[in-house]
Amino acid sequence: MPRATSMLPGMRNLAPDAGKLGQAPVKPSWRLLSRILGYAGRQRVKIFLILLFALLGCSLDIAAPFFMGKAIDAMIGKGQVRLGIVMQITGMLLGFYLCSAFFSWMMIYTSNIVAARTAALLRKDGFARIGKMPLRFFDRSSHGDVISRFVNDIDAISDGLLQGLVQLFSGAISIVGTMAVMLYLSWRMTLIVLPSAVLTFLLASWIARMTGKYFRKQQMYIGQINGVVEETFSGQREVKAFGHERADQTVFDGINSKLYTVGQKAQFVSSLPNPTTRLVNYIAYILIGVFGWMAGGLSIGQIAGFLTYWTQFSRPLNDLTNISSQVMAAFASAQRVFEIMDLPEEEPDPADACDLLMETVRGEIEFSHVSFSYEPGRPVIRDFSVHVQPGQRIAIVGPTGAGKTTVINLLMRFYEPQSGMIRLDGTDTRRITRKSLRRSFGMVLQDTWLFAGTVRENLVYGKPGATQEQIVAAAKAVHAHGFIKRLPEGYDTVISDDGGNFSQGQKQLLTIARAMIANPPMLILDEATSSVDTVTEIRIQEAFALLMKERTSFVIAHRLSTIREADLILVVKDGQIIEKGTHPALLAAKGFYFELYISQFAHQA
Repeated sequence: MPRATSMLPGMRNLAPDAGKLGQAPVKPSWRLLSRILGYAGRQRVKIFLILLFALLGCSLDIAAPFFMGKAIDAMIGKGQVRLGIVMQITGMLLGFYLCSAFFSWMMIYTSNIVAARTAALLRKDGFARIGKMPLRFFDRSSHGDVISRFVNDIDAISDGLLQGLVQLFSGAISIVGTMAVMLYLSWRMTLIVLPSAVLTFLLASWIARMTGKYFRKQQMYIGQINGVVEETFSGQREVKAFGHERADQTVFDGINSKLYTVGQKAQFVSSLPNPTTRLVNYIAYILIGVFGWMAGGLSIGQIAGFLTYWTQFSRPLNDLTNISSQVMAAFASAQRVFEIMDLPEEEPDPADACDLLMETVRGEIEFSHVSFSYEPGRPVIRDFSVHVQPGQRIAIVGPTGAGKTTVINLLMRFYEPQSGMIRLDGTDTRRITRKSLRRSFGMVLQDTWLFAGTVRENLVYGKPGATQEQIVAAAKAVHAHGFIKRLPEGYDTVISDDGGNFSQGQKQLLTIARAMIANPPMLILDEATSSVDTVTEIRIQEAFALLMKERTSFVIAHRLSTIREADLILVVKDGQIIEKGTHPALLAAKGFYFELYISQFAHQA
């Protein structure tokens, strides 16, 4: 059955829904742009400052060439060089350019802040969105690709947004201002060189469309390669144990080769704007130089100023084409990020759903004709019915894939049954809020999970207000206190990511102690002692016996010797209960359970 963990290397066949992520072509639509700007728009004051700095800086840049032309005319005019005017204009130009540089620096600095905070807001909303996703999403998605979307892709959005803000604001002002001055100097010359600007824009637009599909594929392959690396690193023991290094290297090389090919094409196409636009600009310079005096009636100084204005006019267009790769990468990344953020959330609880109070939960559970399938036409649970009395200890056994863990998933409302009903104390669990329902269960799973933090923080995860006495008592009950005290900082020792500095058995002892500290009214133990030695298992079973006293408990076990004391054993096969009863009664019946027990006994012997 699906597990909420990464698949082992070499087994990366995503489910259909997950496989569709990242397949749509990139569309730099106004809707996508408006969503990005919607996040940036939360910083209105800073955006206003960016506009102000752009206006002031570009206005000074536009004014400078006009006076520079007058200085040139003063130096080469008839008669004596008017040195006083030249020096006066030179001082003015120096002030203009110093102030312009300061305003440009402030504009870029403020844009950096806006871009960084926008990225932070995107990550915050993205993380919150992930927390609202149903378990099906995590079962079907590559963890590395999802991580890449909220790290690499948001970085790409941030970079593209920064460039876009700077070019959008300063470029618009430069184009409008320089166009006005060029028309003032010579409208004839302006009309002569204006087609060059149109040609530059058309070339840039055509190249931008070409780069879109390559950058979309590039981001997709980056996500895939992150998934491979993350899975291979996390499963390194299995990789080495099964000698899978060469096969994993083949998978990695295949994706890496595709990434190289697509990246090469993307960079080649995105490098075309610079030389093509420069060629167009050089042609425009020739036209200005040749026709400026002949047709425009301009002085030498005015021609020099006109050349500068043309440079200022074409530069924003050139800059936009030069950063087209970043812009298209930002659009591609934005589509990947919003693609996840637009996925349907876990269906909310009904408006009339009630909150359970842990102290009032009795633990009477009833499965009534429950059926469920992860994929249409492939049922996992079929017409499952059982009535569990408060305080009973229920064991669920059966072959691998029989649906044992699926029963727990349905009980915890990680998934909802397609038909039938599950009741807790007579109330349909769909009429109980998920949060309060799940808090009523303590879970110890076969797959241990510890987060980066101290041992104490991990132990009180289910009950943050637990006292030191409660923590130590639970650790002693599961025989974890001894090895915890031997750690460098005891209960304050920092656990590395996923408990890498602990053995599997030690991690499982900590998760068992965590469940005991939470002290819930009901328990779920899914192969909770599979990674500890026999002696420790016996001691843990004694601790569980105390913990499960007067609590409804569900125990999933492959080792049948651990469930002999269960009040009711459910034998599940192909999603159905084929036998149920106590351990002695099932042995006496000599059915499927008897065969399982004998086969295990013979294997152990």
